[in-house]
Amino acid sequence: MKIKFGLLLPLAVLAAGAFVTPAKANPSGDRPTVGPAILAQRGETTQTSQARRDSEPIKGNNYVGVGGSNDGAVVNGKYALSNRFSIRPEVFTNAQLDDDERGVAVFAPVTYDFTGNNTNSRFQPFVGAGAGVTTGNETELQLVTTAGADIRLGNRYAINGSVNYLPLDDQQVDFVAGLGYRF
Repeated sequence: MKIKFGLLLPLAVLAAGAFVTPAKANPSGDRPTVGPAILAQRGETTQTSQARRDSEPIKGNNYVGVGGSNDGAVVNGKYALSNRFSIRPEVFTNAQLDDDERGVAVFAPVTYDFTGNNTNSRFQPFVGAGAGVTTGNETELQLVTTAGADIRLGNRYAINGSVNYLPLDDQQVDFVAGLGYRF
């Protein structure tokens, strides 16, 4: 019985508050007196400028690119999740001909972008961590930590470089450099 009473108590408080709240007068009777519509009619904004900036899509800092690493070719990119966080997918080809082991590695670290959505900054450093999969003789789930930077080249291109550390793969370190097309 205590559990049911504990769940009903907040509902009862909310219901009582609805009856106690005074009604707002509507002199004309044809338009709402509360909510976003009335605030817009009064010239008040319903959101702060900061909230509006955070909810807008991030443009200009995303890219897709190609490059190289100490193991082979890389296709990488960046997609901004918010003003400060991004996901940076990378696909590596492993071209080590010594061991006759060829494979592909796919990583998807989530990164913290130090400059955020500051499109005026040419140098944009980041750090992050995520998961990935490596294939070859066997398929393994990997943990990856990354750090690096993007350097803008005009409006449409960026040079990107990063260092990936794989602690579960015999503490492997990969160096990546590439050129990205920004959109």
